[in-house]
Amino acid sequence: MTRRRKDDRGAALVGAAALVGLLVVLALVGGAVADLVAAGQRAAAAADLGALAGAPAAQSSETRACTAAAWVVRQNGATLRTCAVVDGDVRLTASARPRSPWSGWLSRVVGGPVEPVATAHAGLR
Repeated sequence: MTRRRKDDRGAALVGAAALVGLLVVLALVGGAVADLVAAGQRAAAAADLGALAGAPAAQSSETRACTAAAWVVRQNGATLRTCAVVDGDVRLTASARPRSPWSGWLSRVVGGPVEPVATAHAGLR
C-alpha cells in the first residue's frame, strides 16, 4: 500500500494574503485615528485663536466679538458651535470635521463624537 504525501502547495500564499489583509486593516484604522487626533487639534487651535480674536471686541459688543471669532474659527478649518461674552471674556466652542471618511466610521464604531469639539475663552484682563 502506498501513502500519498500531503500537497501543501499554495499554503504560503494563503498566509501571506491573510497577513497583507491584516496590515491593510491596521493601516486604515491607524490613519483614521491619526485623522481624528488631527481634527481635535485643529478644533482646539481654532477655538483658542477665535477666542483671542474676539477678546478685543468683547468690551464693546458681543455680536462683534462673536463675528470676529467665527471668522477666525472658519479660516482655521473649524465650525463655531457656541459663542458668548461672559464678564468681558469670550467663551466659545468649535468643532472640526475629520478629513477621512474612515474617521467618521471609526467614531461611530467606538461611540465617540464624529466631530471633535474644543472650548476656549479669552479676555483682556
